[in-house]
Amino acid sequence: MQANTQIEHYIEGLGAMDFQVEAIDTHAARITLENLEFVLVVAEDEPAFFQLMLPGVWQADASTDRAQLLDVANDVMNAIKAAKVVIHGEAVHVSVEQFVAGPEQGIALVPGLLELLRSAVAEFHERMGMGPAPRVH
Repeated sequence: MQANTQIEHYIEGLGAMDFQVEAIDTHAARITLENLEFVLVVAEDEPAFFQLMLPGVWQADASTDRAQLLDVANDVMNAIKAAKVVIHGEAVHVSVEQFVAGPEQGIALVPGLLELLRSAVAEFHERMGMGPAPRVH
């Protein structure tokens, strides 16, 4: 697998900032921070855009009140405007999408966006609890 030029810039720049980062796909890198695995996605054909995700922050089960889950997801997005809370199947993911002038600006934003995602997860857990299969975020 050969990472695209854009993701290579992010890997190099974040590595220089002492982040643990590695390519996991041609368009994606894993950033490991305090036992959390974030995913950074940058398309070769759209260098001004990137997405930073923290997947699997909460797991639903048969006893989960879906209306409450949706309400909490919406409340978190209203409280932390930049964060998106996505429910896909049984898993809840948080992400942020950003348009930047280029990788240098994106790299500079990543540390703050990692904290933003962690705040969104903390807000979600505060309102919803840790869930049936808790993960520490």
